[in-house]
Amino acid sequence: MPADRSKQEFSKLYSESFSLVYNYLYARTFDAGLAEDVAAEAFTLAWRSFHKFDASRAKFSTWVITIARNSLASHFRLVRDQTSVDDIPEGVFATNDEDQMATKDQVRTLLSVLTEEERELVYLRYWQEMSPAEIGKLVDMNPSTVRTRLHRAMERMRRIA
Repeated sequence: MPADRSKQEFSKLYSESFSLVYNYLYARTFDAGLAEDVAAEAFTLAWRSFHKFDASRAKFSTWVITIARNSLASHFRLVRDQTSVDDIPEGVFATNDEDQMATKDQVRTLLSVLTEEERELVYLRYWQEMSPAEIGKLVDMNPSTVRTRLHRAMERMRRIA
């Protein structure tokens, strides 16, 4: 693929997927600066490996979120400083329907019963609207396992809601 075409294609894919990647990282860290830094690192790594990207295997956004997920894991291994639910800014969980607005305390209570893996699956499914197959590719899990774990996580949250 010619370099100019590659730059144009990557630029288009970057524009289409940046907010998805940033939102994924922000939801995992609740730190805008860290989310920006890790997103920048992920897209830099994606650019360097763009020649390896195979659209027949995964969507670009899934591929780059996988890179971002690995970059974030590397960051946490280095600093061992994960953000707590108490650091979530007010209004992060607001919905468009005022009657359905979840308070920070309600969300904290619901998420507290889940493991880190379950919180990630719930986020990817319901905030990022990814299918179980897409999530499975991202987290290296069978789609039926994703569905089962999501079902169990949602049931656990319903019991305490």
